Amino acid sequence: MHNKRLLGLSLAIFGSSLWGVSGPASEVLFQQGTDVAWLISSKMLIAGVLTMIFAWLREGKRVFAPWRNRRDASQMIIFIIFGMITMQFIYFKAVAVANAPTATTLQYLSPVVILLILALKTRELPRRTDVLVIALAMLGTLLVVTKGHLTTLAISPAALLWGLGAALAAALYTLLPSGLLARFSPLVVVGWAQLIGGLVMTVYRPLWRGIPHLNGFGWGAFWFVVIFGTLIAYLAYLASLRYISATAAGLLDAFEPIGATVVSVLVLHLHLGAAEILGTAIIIGTVFLMAAAGPHAPNQKKPRPAA
Repeated sequence: MHNKRLLGLSLAIFGSSLWGVSGPASEVLFQQGTDVAWLISSKMLIAGVLTMIFAWLREGKRVFAPWRNRRDASQMIIFIIFGMITMQFIYFKAVAVANAPTATTLQYLSPVVILLILALKTRELPRRTDVLVIALAMLGTLLVVTKGHLTTLAISPAALLWGLGAALAAALYTLLPSGLLARFSPLVVVGWAQLIGGLVMTVYRPLWRGIPHLNGFGWGAFWFVVIFGTLIAYLAYLASLRYISATAAGLLDAFEPIGATVVSVLVLHLHLGAAEILGTAIIIGTVFLMAAAGPHAPNQKKPRPAA
């Protein structure tokens, strides 16, 4: 039992870390002139085809279940447009205008956004613990975006807006498919969302037009984002749920901003000050605090991957 739990924890950490490393990898692509829309179009379409092949091998004809009635099909379309496509575009745009650690850390505010959305939906005042979580999240964000100089933004206003937008988009990405995930395999839901989302984006930005001129390192980064940062990361996350709870796996999402930060420092030579590191740690800590607070904290099953 101990060995199985250790395996589950390792798989969750591995998957989350791969999602995190996708941020710096995409940053390499943007530095070499890759268009955000082209990256999303190609990434989603290729990953969608591969995911659907795997889903078919695992689920068989059940992969078509979400399209058998109007309610499920409508929810799927809403999730594809306002969840999958929106989240992908805003997150990668945040990486392009800021950097991977900042974008990933600000996106990690999504559980706090979910907490606020659920409080408004239920018309219940936040508990004292929730107020503390929100205050800590605001403090962590302030440290990240000011680098400790609290009266001056250390990142551009556009980077801040796209980063906060990524948190909102990630929250919608988590909340919108909750009904679908209760009835269908997460693999099927994500597979269809990636495939159809990729086809929609291809109409807007065909992947065979304007192919970026990447060097070997750039193409390596691209295929890392598609294969390791999407397909393998998601399969590792799903495999971890065989041995640990969704709550435990969700907490280990903390390795996503950690992975993005470590790789950006080591590979892209990004310098982070003490205030940014402290702010990141505070934001990550709010999720653990919410988990410890009990059932009123958001505990949504997530249709990973979020990046």
